[in-house]
Formats: sequence, structure tokens, C-alpha cells
Amino acid sequence: MPTITGIGYSTRTDSFAAGNECAAKAMEQIGQSAISIVIVFCSGKYNPEQFLAGVRSNTGNAPLIGGAAFGVFTNFDLSYEAYEAVATVIASDSIQFQTFSQPDLNKDEYTAGVALSQKINDVANKNPKGLLVFYDTAKSTNPPMLNFATPLFAAIEEKIDPAICCAGAGLMGDLQLTSCFQFLDDKVLQQNVLALLISGDCMFYNNIMHGCMPASSYKTITRAEGPVIFEIDNRPALDVIDELFGDEHKVAWNTFPLFVTLGLNKGDKYGDFKEQDYANRVCLAVDAEQKALIMFEPDLQAGDEVQLMHRSINLDYLYTGIADLKEKAFGKKRLLYFYINCGGRAKPFAGGELEDVTEIQKIIGHETPFMGFYSGVEVAKIRNHLQALDWTGVLCLLTEA
Repeated sequence: MPTITGIGYSTRTDSFAAGNECAAKAMEQIGQSAISIVIVFCSGKYNPEQFLAGVRSNTGNAPLIGGAAFGVFTNFDLSYEAYEAVATVIASDSIQFQTFSQPDLNKDEYTAGVALSQKINDVANKNPKGLLVFYDTAKSTNPPMLNFATPLFAAIEEKIDPAICCAGAGLMGDLQLTSCFQFLDDKVLQQNVLALLISGDCMFYNNIMHGCMPASSYKTITRAEGPVIFEIDNRPALDVIDELFGDEHKVAWNTFPLFVTLGLNKGDKYGDFKEQDYANRVCLAVDAEQKALIMFEPDLQAGDEVQLMHRSINLDYLYTGIADLKEKAFGKKRLLYFYINCGGRAKPFAGGELEDVTEIQKIIGHETPFMGFYSGVEVAKIRNHLQALDWTGVLCLLTEA
């Protein structure tokens, strides 16, 4: 049996009805074929238990993975910050899908990563090709505190075969980080890290879509503790950022810090700009009293040289990234494009009128199934090392071998 992919979408406001509708639409596209995997994401506005029950009314006991999303999209649809859901079903005799989970992410991200990796290594099918990892972006605290991707994926990188193409995402149901949950089979989970291992007669690729370019010279972080940057070039961090933005910037970034992005060049410092060499960090909040930046991850340290990044209004980089994926998959049947996109890149929050997902829909067209969701953090490899990313899209492609 050839591999078949079906995708369904719903904006119903009733939780059970939304789960039922998106799953039913996906099932229509695979007919009577046995389901190998169900992948579902839905808005944090839904009741997750009722939504999952709606999905299960159509998918039975097939393996299932997914969770909360700030927004979702398909080849034809795009919605965020409302009621929206997407379900993908794949039926295949030649590709195997295995799901894994590890609790207590909020207690120690690195330890959770080690334990998850051990579970994967113990029972992984032969010939693994791809690994997708999902975790709650925030802990269940008030106010929300972040689960950091950096130690989690450091553990995964240490333990998992580097030949496996890996991508990951921090799940969140809203930008306030108040709604984080995950789906695994018939369960709704919190503070877990989930993994989907893809093996068999297939290939799995991904590519990073930053859409940012340097807008300043290199600036040195001179004081940092965890995710907080206190000083840049031996001056208060906020003073340096204000100076870099200048008097003419229109966005009051100190009241909306997501507009501040710092880039760390992992490649040639003075070579030609290469988007794929940059790890970008978005500012989550500011500490006005200490004139400090509070970042999404704790990995920027004293001594790191960073640049203020400018978010491009030219979406040509999307064409380049997708062309690169198509080149890698030349001659192979494309089964699914899967896009993990930063929630801050949605048009209302990106500081522009362009929507990168809309452009990707145009480029990919309708021949290959396409789905994805808006995330809190994105993860992919930069120069052969797994790297937590911000204000980034990670586009994955599953093909036949």
C-alpha cells in the first residue's frame, strides 16, 4: 500500500465538534486504510479532553501525538488567536511511527531529555530517519515560568544518533503562556516532553527559515545570569538597545519586547551573511528597574558577541529554503510538509503586513499535504548542533525513500 496523508481543519467553537470535524476530514482522504499515526494541534481555548474525545470518535486507538498551539494552518487554511484545530493522519505499510513521553520536564529539563532519549534508544525501530520533539513552553506556575529548550535538547543531542534528522517545538495555546498541554494516545498531559520517531522506507529533512538579517555591528554581552542580560558593552542592556533602535523607531518595544531579537553568529564572524548560521534570541520581557533584557533561553552568556537583528519584509528567503528542501528530496515522492512557526511571526505580532505562512502556501501549492502550527520555541540543527531558536520557522519534509 502506498503511503497516504490526510489533513483536516476546523474552526468550530465546540471542543468535541472541532476534534470530530478535523479528524473526519482527514480520514476522508485516506479511505479505509489503516492509520499509522495521528498528529493533532488545537487552540488553547478548547477543552483538551473534549477535543481529544472528538478526534478519537474518528481515529479509534491509532497512535496519536500533538498538543496546544497558538494557531494552525494547512495548504488552504490559516487561523490563530481564535478557535482552530488541525489533524493529520498518515497510513503506511513502509514507514513506522513510534511515540514516547517523559514526565517531570518542569523539574529538570536535562534529566527529562536523558530519560526520553534512553526510552527511544531502548526500543527504536531499525533505520530511524526523523525525530520530532514537543514540550510545554511554560511551567504550570503563576506567573508562568519557562521550560528551557537549551538543556533539554543538549541531553537529546548527547544521547540520540546524530544521523537522525531532529526538529522540535515548545507548545503553547496562547501568547500569555497560560495554556500548555499535550496529547499522547488517549491522554492529555502537562509538563511532559513527547517524541515522534519516524523510521523505515522514508527520508526526513528540515530547513530553518529565520527571515532576519543583522542590523548592527557586534556587541558583547558583559553581564548575564540565566536568561537575563544585564549589560552589553559594559552598559545597561536597555540603554544599548534604545541607542541601536534610535529615535525614529515606531514601536514602543519596551512595552512590547518581542520586537527585540538578538542574533548569535555560529559561523564566520566576518564572512558573508548566512542565515542558517544564526541562532536568534527573542526578548520575552524587560526589567525596567535594572535596565535588563529577559530572554526566552538562558544560553546567551557574558563574552558572547551578538547583533541586533532586523526582521525582513522580503520573503524571498522562503523560496530559497523550500527550493533547498526540494533539491534534497529530488526524485522522491513528497508525503508531508510540516511547519513549526514562531507565534511571534504571525502578522499582528511581526510588525508588518506580510504573513510568511500565506507565502509558503503559495509556494508549496496543493500537490503535497502541508500542515503546521505556531509555537513558543523552535529547534533544529545549526552547524550540526541542535539549537533552540526564536522568531524562526522550521520547515520539515517527509518523503518516500
